[in-house]
Formats: sequence, C-alpha cells, structure tokens
Amino acid sequence: MRILALIFGSILACYGSAGILSDTIWHNSEPADRVLCRVQLCTNSLLVASGRQFLDLGGDDTPKAIAAFRTVVIREPQDAYAWADLGEAYFEAGQKENARYCYRRVLALAPHAAPLLLRVANFHFGIGENQEALPITAKILSLVPDYDGVVFSEYVRLAEHVDEVLSCGLPPSGRAAKSWLRFLMNAGHLDDARRSWQWTAERGYAEDVLAGEYTDFLLRQGNPEGAASAWSKYLGRRAGDYGKSNCLFNGSFESEPVPAPFDWNLARTEGVEVARDFSTSCSGRCSLRLSFDGTQNLAFTAASQLAVVQPGRYHFRAYVRTENLTTDQGIRFRVSDAEAPGRLDVTFGQFTGNNPWTGLEHDIVVPPATRILRVQVIREASTKFDNKIGGTAWIDDLRFEPNPHLNSS
Repeated sequence: MRILALIFGSILACYGSAGILSDTIWHNSEPADRVLCRVQLCTNSLLVASGRQFLDLGGDDTPKAIAAFRTVVIREPQDAYAWADLGEAYFEAGQKENARYCYRRVLALAPHAAPLLLRVANFHFGIGENQEALPITAKILSLVPDYDGVVFSEYVRLAEHVDEVLSCGLPPSGRAAKSWLRFLMNAGHLDDARRSWQWTAERGYAEDVLAGEYTDFLLRQGNPEGAASAWSKYLGRRAGDYGKSNCLFNGSFESEPVPAPFDWNLARTEGVEVARDFSTSCSGRCSLRLSFDGTQNLAFTAASQLAVVQPGRYHFRAYVRTENLTTDQGIRFRVSDAEAPGRLDVTFGQFTGNNPWTGLEHDIVVPPATRILRVQVIREASTKFDNKIGGTAWIDDLRFEPNPHLNSS
C-alpha cells in the first residue's frame, strides 16, 4: 500500500508540475499546449486572470488580452465563457466583426445561460443593434427573473420607444410584462407605463393586484380621472354601475376586496373583526360585518375607498343593521377630500343598539377644487366610562351618486 501511495503521489506531482508549466513557461507554445491538453494537463485559470487584467488596463494591453483569451479558446473550443471573454477583448480593440463571430459562438454553445446571453446582448446594444439585442434579452427574461432590473435599465436607456420593447423585448408571458410595468411605475415613467399597461391588459396578463398598483400609480402622478377610467375599463362587466351612476365600486361587498384604491380597504384591528358575511344582506348575497369583542374603546376606520368626482351635489346612501351594539358611539360614515380634508370633511349617521336593516341618506356638496373623496365607515372613541364597544354591525349597498335634481335646484 505504501508503494501504491508513492506511485500515485508521484503521478499527481507530475500532473501538477505539467499544469503549472502549461500556464507559465509553455503558455505561448501552441504545440506544447496541444500535447498537454490532449492528456488533460493544461489549465486556463492563470491565462484567464491575466487576460482580464490586460483587458482592465486597456489601450496597448488589449492585444495581450486577445492573445490570452485566444489561447484559452484554442485549448477549450467548447467553453462559452472563453468565447465571451475573447469577444469582449475584440470589441474593446475595435474589431467588431471578430467580436460578432465570438458572440455567435456563445449563442451556439450556451443558448440558455442567462449571464452569457446578457453579455451577447450588451455587445449588440453597444454597437447600436437593438433589434438583435432585444430578442436575446427577451430570452433572458423568460429564463430567470434575476436580471430584470439590469435588462429594463438598458431598455430605458437605449430603446428609442417603448413600443420597440413591447414588440421585441418581452417574452410571451405575464411575469416579465408585469415586472416591466412595475419597473416603469417605480421609476415614474408615466407615458411608458400607460402604454405598457395597455399592452399588458390587451394580452390578458393584467390581474387585480397589478391593476390596483397601476391605478394607485396614476393617482400619485396626479391623474385621478385616468386612474378611475383605467380601473373601470379593467373591471369590464365586473364594474357594474361603477363609473356610471355610482362613484363607489363593490358597494354591496359582493366580491372580495382587492388591494386597490378604488376598492374597499378593510381594517385589521385588535378588538374587532371586519369581514364579508354571506349569512345576511340587505341586497345581493353578501354584506360587511363588524364584530366587536367588547375589549376596546376603538377609534378606527372599518372600511375605506377613494372616489373620483366632479364638483357638484351628490347623494350618499347606505344600509346598516346592528345587534347589541354597545356604548354611545356606534357606526358612522365620513366623506372627506382625500387631498385636502380642509376643503370637505363631513361625518354623519350614528347606529347603536339593535336595528333592523335601516337606510341612511345624506346629501353632500363637492366644492370646485375637490377631485378625490375618501369614503369611510368609522367608529369614533367614546368619552363615557363604559366605553368598550361590543356587539355586531352589518353594512350593505353603499352608493355615492351625482344628484341631477339637486344640481338643477
């Protein structure tokens, strides 16, 4: 056994020594390289490292980088990374066609390697060949989400028009399209986001959460009318009378609220459960239930929604049912200017104790400068000694609609 160990040790030492020689004394000898590589003794790590160093130095050292990377390619013609390094060196030297050949080899050898595809795409972007680069970046986006930010930054910087990206730079899948739209919204690119939303929605890639993010983006960009229109158009048949006779969406809570400014934002607060209830309703099949456990003196908003309006007179209506609702402060409603409450802020209604389904109506005048209202279901804190609220309340069939009769009076 000791003799075998000595033999194997000697062989390994010879291989190691030959590998070192291949990267030092013999690294410029192609015949020696061929002999050593035939018996798997050549190594490329030192060559690659020196090539990268020469490439970083640039200028007169670029030809040295080309020579180093060419040697690696000769040794390992199936190594896509070696071809990418050589292509980069040729590009830095201004040898565009040689670089193009190298990057074609990369595509042939590693068609599904996202890091290498990105290097090929950057070459084409670098010489102004967007039409060649965009299908490659689209392939990257279809493979992994890791490079979304890098690719999209290049799109914004280099693409002449967003339609160029939409036609060639996105794969036929919803993931990349939604990621692209979110990138544009985070960057505040209103026009490109608007066109990309339209493209995304037309292809069926849009969903409730994304629609909510997009409408919120339009609101933050100061375009409430566009936000309400986009929400209504996205909803389609689900919109019902929203945007026509009713400024509130989902006023009967028939659908599960989604995180969107034009749907209900429901509270999650200690001492009360706020949830849809299918056991009782004033209309339809569902209502909103507020179940208080009697442990808190709550001052909170149970449900809130934004409404885009024009100046004029409006009529608010809601139906409320209560059961053993304690304290002097029960269920109320608040309508305020979402941008400047000082222009409009009214609170009305008060439901406590036991009440069957009861209608509440209130007329509101929207002043000229108001564009967005916040409509809320609230409970205000009690100042009484016995102030911890218990019992249950249900709310249904909320409407906020223009009142032509009052407008003409």
